[in-house]
Amino acid sequence: MQQQLQPSEPDQWSDPFPSLKQEPGKENPIFTPNDKPEAWLLAKIWVRNSDFYLHEVISHFLRTHLLAEVFFFSIFTSLSDHHPILRIFVATGRYTIPINVIARATLTNDTGFFMEYTAFGKDAQYELLQRAFSQVTYKSLCLPDNLESRGVQHLMNYYYREDALVIWDAISEFLQRVIDMYYKDDHDIRKDTELQNFFSYTYRYGLQGETDLLQSVETKAEAVRYLSMVMFTCSAQHAAVNHGQYDTYAWMPNGPTMMRQPPPKYKDLVDEQYIVNTLPGLASTLEAMAVSRFLSQVSEDFVALGTYANEVSNDPRLRDAIKKFQTRLSAIGEAIKERSTEQPFPYEYLHPAGIENSIAI
Repeated sequence: MQQQLQPSEPDQWSDPFPSLKQEPGKENPIFTPNDKPEAWLLAKIWVRNSDFYLHEVISHFLRTHLLAEVFFFSIFTSLSDHHPILRIFVATGRYTIPINVIARATLTNDTGFFMEYTAFGKDAQYELLQRAFSQVTYKSLCLPDNLESRGVQHLMNYYYREDALVIWDAISEFLQRVIDMYYKDDHDIRKDTELQNFFSYTYRYGLQGETDLLQSVETKAEAVRYLSMVMFTCSAQHAAVNHGQYDTYAWMPNGPTMMRQPPPKYKDLVDEQYIVNTLPGLASTLEAMAVSRFLSQVSEDFVALGTYANEVSNDPRLRDAIKKFQTRLSAIGEAIKERSTEQPFPYEYLHPAGIENSIAI
């Protein structure tokens, strides 16, 4: 029976851009909940297939990993070893650039996971990345603005928003204390050439001037907001899009990596066997489970958000700010744990104790 339900490899349909068109036609039905259960189920699986690509290529790879790489090439080339911002942010960039090199060598390369086990070829990856990058804006990376622009700031039971906002606030409060410690006023920010180079290099070289990210900052408040965006992107935001991969994709119909048949032209043809023949085969399913499991793991030398090396955490100028940051994060964690006791399926991807300081996997 197992062999009958798993068609032979390869698991790949030739068209990397299958189209679920919204214009009804003789051979292009519009699926609704009123259709036979199998047809409506298959339509939802197609949507989940598209969401898999959007999640992994845009939300995960582009908007955390690749942006973090840009930020930290700029930080490491702009700030001297003893610069106070580098002393804090070196922990936020730990392993990020090496992990991206590994990803390009194993996941997105010519023989990597996306080429071998999804229907998303290299040209499609680049096309999607280019389109998505054109929509990267400063506001879209700043959580409060992002939520407002999407109209979800008051959405009920949106636990990502609830947890992410308080973590954003905790990060901003921490960085405000750091900035206040080292910069007397806005003039000090403007005359810090190393810090200004970071903003400029990120815009001019890292992002090629193709976004609206700031080229310079004029005030302490602007510096705090920009640096909060960087720290949040490289810690909490990455945790939100990374930690639930296995929970989401271990059940293949919930996020198929490919669809081996095109969308059906006739609803009546869709039955259970049709769905099975459309979903990935056994080899692709097992590989996707293994990759998502690995990426969802906590690294052996995990360092939680707010944890810094002794020479930083014991610095008299930073010690108080770091302790208050850690206390705030601990309180957020306790609130999440308390909420979890009332949830059949707890949302804990943004529990601070499980958020890595950096993109380290």
